[in-house]
Amino acid sequence: MQVLVTGATGFLGSNVVKRLNERGIFPRMLVRPTSNRQNLANLQGEIVEGDLLDYASVKRALKGCEQLYHVAGFVSPRPSQRQRLYDSNVRATEVLLDAAAELGIPRIVYLGSTTAIGMSNGPYPIREDAPYNLGGTGIGYFEAKRAAELAVRKRVEAGMPIVSVYPGYCLGPGDVYLSSSRIITAFCKGQLFFAPQGGISFVDVRDAAEAVVLGMEKGRIGERYFAGGHNLTYREFFRILAKVSGRRPPRIVMPNWLLYVLCVLGEPLTDGDIFSRLFYMVMANYHWYDSSKAQQELGWTVRPIEETLRDALNWLQRAGYL
Repeated sequence: MQVLVTGATGFLGSNVVKRLNERGIFPRMLVRPTSNRQNLANLQGEIVEGDLLDYASVKRALKGCEQLYHVAGFVSPRPSQRQRLYDSNVRATEVLLDAAAELGIPRIVYLGSTTAIGMSNGPYPIREDAPYNLGGTGIGYFEAKRAAELAVRKRVEAGMPIVSVYPGYCLGPGDVYLSSSRIITAFCKGQLFFAPQGGISFVDVRDAAEAVVLGMEKGRIGERYFAGGHNLTYREFFRILAKVSGRRPPRIVMPNWLLYVLCVLGEPLTDGDIFSRLFYMVMANYHWYDSSKAQQELGWTVRPIEETLRDALNWLQRAGYL
C-alpha cells in the first residue's frame, strides 16, 4: 500500500510517520527542497521533493497512492505573515485535495485546527458539532484555518473520502523547532512570571499522531474527531509542570484586561512576536475539547500529562535547550 504524508518534517508530522513505521508502513513524504529535514533522520520512507502550491508536483507525489495524510500547516501570530498563513493553510489544502480528487485517492485524513471549529465558552469542553464562534477577530491564523476547514467541508459534501482529526496543544519529546515546547523552556528558565486566566487541551504529540493514524484506520468518512487530551487551566498546567521539573509555578495570575492591553499594544511593536491578539485569544479564554468521540469510535487513549512533561523535559535537556 502506497501512502503520502505531508508535513513529515514537522513535530506532529514526523510522529505520524513513526506511528506508520511501527505498523510496517513506509510512506512517501512530500518535502520542500528547502525544508529542514532533521526530523526525518530516523524515519523510513521515500522522500519526494515538491511544493503543496505546485499542482504538478503534488500530483506526481500522489500518483499510485491509496491513502493521504495531510498534516502540513503553518502557525504564526504575526500580522506580516497573513498571506503566508493563507497560502500554507488554505491554498495548499485546496491544491492537494483537488489533485487527490482527480486521481481518485480512496481515503484521506485531514489534520485540522481546533480553532477552526471554535473555542469553549468557559471551562466546558465542546464537541465537534459546536457552532463556530471565532469569526470577526481579524486574526490571520484563525481566518486561514477556518477557510481551510470550509474548503475541506465543501469537498466532503461533494463526496470526497475525508476523515478530519483535530489535536490539542501538542507537547512531548522531539520538538526540534520548539514549535510548542517554548512554554516549557520559558517556564524552566524563569521567563514566565505570570499565569493567564484561560485553559487549553494539552496532548502528547505521540498520542496525537496515534489519533491521526487511527482516524485513517477506523474513522468514518466525513466525520470530525477531537483529539484534545487533558483539559487544564494554565494554572493547573504550571502546577503540574512545577512538580515534574522541581521548580516553582508562577505566583501571579494576570487579569484578562491587562493581558489584552499588553497584546493589543505589543502586537504592532513586535509584529506579534512577543504579545499578539492570537496570544490573548489563546491564553485568556478556554480551548477545551471533548475527545469522547475519538475514544469511543477510534479506540484512542491518552497517557498521563506527567509522563508527557517528564519525557519532554528529558529530551529538551539532552538536546541542549535547557
